[in-house]
Amino acid sequence: MLREPPPAPPARAAGQETWASAHARHAAQPAPDRPDGAIIATSAFERWVGEPVRVRDLTP
Repeated sequence: MLREPPPAPPARAAGQETWASAHARHAAQPAPDRPDGAIIATSAFERWVGEPVRVRDLTP
């Protein structure tokens, strides 16, 4: 039996511009196994300016 695909999620996930940015911000939060949080590695460094995350700039 074929079913219809689920509806696309809203573009603004958890108050972020995209699902990816919401996921990255969540993953960067402190956790028991990484009390300082994770580092977001990105080539879009300017996107994270002013956000409460640590960023590693990969811009060439």
